[in-house]
Amino acid sequence: MGDDDIRIESAAGELSSGISRSSVILMEAAYLPESRRHEEQGSRFFRTLRASQEEEIPGPDGRVYITKISTRTPWAVVREIRGAASDEGEGTGGNPDVYTVVFYINIRPNETSTTRFVNATVSCITTSRSKILTFSPHRKEALPEIIGSVGDTIMVSPSLEFRAAIRRFERDDTERRFEVFVGPEEKICFTHGRECGFLFPLPGDELLEYMGMRTNGQGIFFDMYPPMPPNDREMPGRGGHAIVSLILEVPRGTTPEFIINISGRVKGEIWGVVPLEGGVHFFNPLNNDDYRSGKR
Repeated sequence: MGDDDIRIESAAGELSSGISRSSVILMEAAYLPESRRHEEQGSRFFRTLRASQEEEIPGPDGRVYITKISTRTPWAVVREIRGAASDEGEGTGGNPDVYTVVFYINIRPNETSTTRFVNATVSCITTSRSKILTFSPHRKEALPEIIGSVGDTIMVSPSLEFRAAIRRFERDDTERRFEVFVGPEEKICFTHGRECGFLFPLPGDELLEYMGMRTNGQGIFFDMYPPMPPNDREMPGRGGHAIVSLILEVPRGTTPEFIINISGRVKGEIWGVVPLEGGVHFFNPLNNDDYRSGKR
């Protein structure tokens, strides 16, 4: 497994409340002081395909930015992971490839002056011909331990051990740094090496708490929320960062593909608690004939 095997894909998705723009304007007029109406929001990362230039995304809505990082994984690593649901190919066409996949997730409300993130469920669903062997974190205590640690780095080991670490100033010959966007104007640098796995900068007080659960061989979900106990003095507009990982069997010669669905809530001064829905896709139409035949 070399650094040349690392594949990085980024996507952004809308989290929609279903509240129309006209309703938002009426609520702003009724409840906000005139000095705070229609504040400049900065450059938009994107608009909906259906919206005209004048139809800005309404305040209660949000966005999710996801970077998918994947690398080939030796079977020897999988066999050493306790609880990994591996049958080495049964159901995936025999002689499968195995990948470690890490998702860096950044969930943000649009209206930063009045709205804050409450919680979200993030579902990761792969194709019917693939199989999730294991994932992390799945301990409820993992994130509070990391948030309360003195480390400045989140380490995801080759066996998906999830812990805080002190960033090292010297790297061995197998390690390499990568710079990726995790928002419209937000970048991180992470490190990958055969021995240490992945090293990500700890996002400080913006790291969400979360834990995962399996739905079946093709799906897992993570419940995410701000660190507990809740801080009522939290500044509006704060969203949160999350890093989740899994090991996946795929048919030989293909690459990991996922649908990421997000169901969450935000809280605003004007609209109260509002549910949001959205997601992103990581598909490669050239992977196999399932896409040409319409099968999943």
